[in-house]
Amino acid sequence: MSALLQHGSLCSRRHICSGLSVPVANSSSLPGCKRRCLRVQAVGWDPEGILSQPKGGHIQRRTMNKQIAEDDQLAEQVEKERLKAREELQKKRAERKTPATHDQLIDYFMTTESEEMSFEVSRCRPLITEDFMKHLADQISQQKFASNASEDRVAELEGLQQFLKEGTAAVDAAAKEMAAPAERMRALLSSKDKKAALLDLASANQIDKPLLDLLQQNIDAARTAGQEQPALFMEKIKAAAQRYRLTPA
Repeated sequence: MSALLQHGSLCSRRHICSGLSVPVANSSSLPGCKRRCLRVQAVGWDPEGILSQPKGGHIQRRTMNKQIAEDDQLAEQVEKERLKAREELQKKRAERKTPATHDQLIDYFMTTESEEMSFEVSRCRPLITEDFMKHLADQISQQKFASNASEDRVAELEGLQQFLKEGTAAVDAAAKEMAAPAERMRALLSSKDKKAALLDLASANQIDKPLLDLLQQNIDAARTAGQEQPALFMEKIKAAAQRYRLTPA
């Protein structure tokens, strides 16, 4: 009797699920019991709110994350290339020998790449004296009246003359403008308490672009001369100055 009751309970058992028909295991093997299917009505039933609602857009999120990672890698690669190019340029500049005579200085400028002329005029400014400019003018006159005069050579020398006049004027104006930042930089670098000196400059709103540019020029000059430790020291000073710099609201 108990076996029959157990069989009957198996035959009458019901499960509520979500519309999915599933056969009851081994029900056909039970005597007097017809084969039945379980009707699934509510698989997503969650009365206690344990399961969170499904969220869409996962494909878009994965695509965005992938794009961000690729952008970061690209930015890192660009920065590496920039630093490499800067290092190569500094090495190339360091390999150039400073001319010793007026004629050597003329040839030096004539063989310098156009994109490096402004830098070389600034570096060689002490050599571009009135005597040198007079020597350059004499060379132009000699070329004009020579028996084998070359119009191309005259044009090149005249172009150099004009460039040096404008270039030295710009360098002198920049030097005058940088006189105050240079004094501030010397005071900062010679100060025993760098933080206090930076705070004083910041309170007077004197940590400006000319000061930061001058620090960078000195960093570049130190690296060009192979002085890595002073360059690193000034880089730390510049980074600290940028943190204390007051920017307009």
